[in-house]
Amino acid sequence: MTEVSHRSVSENLQPYAGICGIIGGVALSAAYLTHPSSAPPETVASTLWIWVHVGFMASLVGGIFLLMALFGRYSANRGNLVGFIGFALAVVSLVFVFGLDYAEIFIFPTMAVEFPLVVETYGDGTMMPSIAFAFPATGIAFVIGFILFSWELMRTKTISKTAGWLTIFGTVIFGFGLSGLAPMIVVRIGSVVFGAGLIALGLSLIRKRS
Repeated sequence: MTEVSHRSVSENLQPYAGICGIIGGVALSAAYLTHPSSAPPETVASTLWIWVHVGFMASLVGGIFLLMALFGRYSANRGNLVGFIGFALAVVSLVFVFGLDYAEIFIFPTMAVEFPLVVETYGDGTMMPSIAFAFPATGIAFVIGFILFSWELMRTKTISKTAGWLTIFGTVIFGFGLSGLAPMIVVRIGSVVFGAGLIALGLSLIRKRS
């Protein structure tokens, strides 16, 4: 009886996680479409910079709740170790990016005013020696994690193929854009496609019950 009750509560909460995913997808797209193309001290200290990264933070939090709910449904559909690995990598990547985004909201704007030379040298922080390794590694975890998990979600029919492929294509484009090998326009396009994938995943949680 307790197990049935627990499952009922979990299923009732899944649509709320779906809403978090939709908000996250919209916030991510909006944030990257308005993100400045460069990061001099005056830009990092601006109100626009802070609000753009608040949008990032909303997308990261929404994405984590979305992934947790999807994994719950995936597990109920006889998911396997491959899906768990994808889920784990995706969540860890979002947590690591959250740490950088926290600094870009609460630390770097003040640093841009008090210590502008640091921001002139390292930009928004991604060029710092310590982050120069962590950020690419996080990007690899992000791409592998979302591709694996999306594939497994489709394989177990936890989500629609449209939602799965949209997320996979968005992950590839977005990941390539963030690699530094592509211009900012690729990042913006990738954020919109990936954001649409998050929205589709969120809708899958709202529309379909296991």
